Amino acid sequence: MPHALLLPRSFQLAPDEVHVWRVVLDVTSETSALLYATLARDERDRAARFRFEHDRRRFIAAHGALRDLVARYLDARPGRIAYVYNDFGKPALGPEFDGRLKFNLSHSNGFALVAITAGSEVGVDLEHVRAPTDFAAIARGFFSAAEAEHLAALPSHLCAEAFLGCWTKKEAYLKASGEGLATPLNGFSVPMATDYVDTPVDLYAASNANGPAKRWSLYTLKPTPGYIGAVAIEGTGWRLQQRPWAPPSDANALRADGTLLDDRRGHDHRGLHGQRVEIGAAVGP
Repeated sequence: MPHALLLPRSFQLAPDEVHVWRVVLDVTSETSALLYATLARDERDRAARFRFEHDRRRFIAAHGALRDLVARYLDARPGRIAYVYNDFGKPALGPEFDGRLKFNLSHSNGFALVAITAGSEVGVDLEHVRAPTDFAAIARGFFSAAEAEHLAALPSHLCAEAFLGCWTKKEAYLKASGEGLATPLNGFSVPMATDYVDTPVDLYAASNANGPAKRWSLYTLKPTPGYIGAVAIEGTGWRLQQRPWAPPSDANALRADGTLLDDRRGHDHRGLHGQRVEIGAAVGP
């Protein structure tokens, strides 16, 4: 009789919760190989197109972490998660999972954010705060007139944070709506508040020209120093939780189908995370 294979510990998600996971993308070669083994063929092809090795490994880490997280909520194997894509390229779970989760991924430089809900549309965006830039000029080209005027009136030392706070909320909403670049950034306005985590702002917007306006909750995030993010969720009354993701260890090595290599009886296969971690405010470094 074959040994029983214990699945990694699963995560629970209440209907009114949105979980945002912070992922560190600079992982070891061993971890990168383990995550690569869970990727689908199209994801491996995309990874292979990167010119630089560090960019390829960061892509693998981001998409491998997404698979690991989604699999834990579904009690499934990471390598057996199948995606379908809408006309604008937004991924969703395949029909075999019956829409049990909504998720979104964003990565910038060495970090990624993964947002997951139990069924409401969600989008997330993350940006690295770069060297001083003429944010006002960029805003005039991509933001609404009201947003550009607000930014132009700010002291220079506040411009970067305000600009990226606006930019990430817009991107998060567009990703949540599923229309991406089909809707221009200057075609709608978002509130310019930059309060973090506990204070969402509302956005009323239609996801297409003929549809009714919907209410969205927008949160500005500061997941680690030097980065600003945002998450957009359809509806209101959300409880936002931010959590750090931990990469797999050699003891939890994965086969190509997402099963554990070491399935000997008596080993502790708690998986890629071990104990559940919850923190109520922004994740630190």
